[in-house]
Amino acid sequence: MKKISFTLVLVMLLLVGCESANVPKITDYEWIMTSVQSGERGEAVACGIGSSDLYGGAVEIELVCEAENGVLTISDLTNNKTYKGTYSLISDDPKSYSYEVEIEGKSGYAVSGMTTYHDGSQDPTFIINLIDYTINFFSAQAQ
Repeated sequence: MKKISFTLVLVMLLLVGCESANVPKITDYEWIMTSVQSGERGEAVACGIGSSDLYGGAVEIELVCEAENGVLTISDLTNNKTYKGTYSLISDDPKSYSYEVEIEGKSGYAVSGMTTYHDGSQDPTFIINLIDYTINFFSAQAQ
């Protein structure tokens, strides 16, 4: 009985380990903004270039986010601005990584994981919530 229990625990650990290997960290990709949502009502206030028809006429801007060594850099390529921030990992599980972030004096949280579609395909996703706004990103490779 102990041998069966040990084997089941070992198999479960291996499966969990295999699943988490597919979870993207924010340092794994360059991230392209798909939408910015108002924290108050959740409506899209900005969206990526060429997608305003999907987001009810939201303002189109091109934001790119990169993370390295605890530093977040968000480049607004439309308005030629750069925003700096910091991040730190606060938790991970088999499906996501969670971070504390601070960008330009605003504190919030972020999560990276995989978005799974109805057909089973997946794209790496990174979401930043700064209370006033939620910024949704996909990996540049998914574009």
